[in-house]
Amino acid sequence: MNDDDSAGRARHSALRLLARREHSQYELRRKLKARGYGEGLVDELLTELVTERLLSDTRYAEAMVTHRASRGYGPLRICMELRDRGVAERIVDKALQEAEVDWDERLRHTYERKYGEMAAESFKTWASRAQFLKNRGFSVDAIRRVIGDHGAPTPNARRATKE
Repeated sequence: MNDDDSAGRARHSALRLLARREHSQYELRRKLKARGYGEGLVDELLTELVTERLLSDTRYAEAMVTHRASRGYGPLRICMELRDRGVAERIVDKALQEAEVDWDERLRHTYERKYGEMAAESFKTWASRAQFLKNRGFSVDAIRRVIGDHGAPTPNARRATKE
C-alpha cells in the first residue's frame, strides 16, 4: 500500500470520527495512532484539518462546556476533563468564561435533582451531599453559597419562607 492510500484512509477515518462529534487534536491523534497510522502522517493530517477548520480545540472546548454543564457538572470538573484531553489552558479558561452558564443555578439544579427539597438533617448527610457536588466539579465556596452550611438554613429554605 502506498502513502497516498494510507493518507486517504487516515483522512477518511478522521472525518468519520469528526462527523460523530467534535474531538480535540490530542484525542484525534490518539485514535488515529491506535488505528495504526504513523506519527508523521497523523501530524500532517491534523495540521490540514486545523487549516481547513474541520478540527478545532476551541470549538471542542465550547461544545464540551455546554454539554457537560447541561449534565450537571461544574466548572472545575469540566476544566480537568478538557485538560486531560489535551486542550490548552488558555482555551479552557476562555471557553469557561464565555459559556453562558449560571454555575450557581446549575449547582442548585443538580442538587435539587439528586436530593429534592429535603434539608440535610445531620452533618454527615450534609457533608455527603457537599462531597457529591464537589466531585461534580463545583467549588466549596459555590456549594456553601448555594446549599448553605450545615445547621444554617439553606438558601432555598430562606427563599421559601419569604414567599
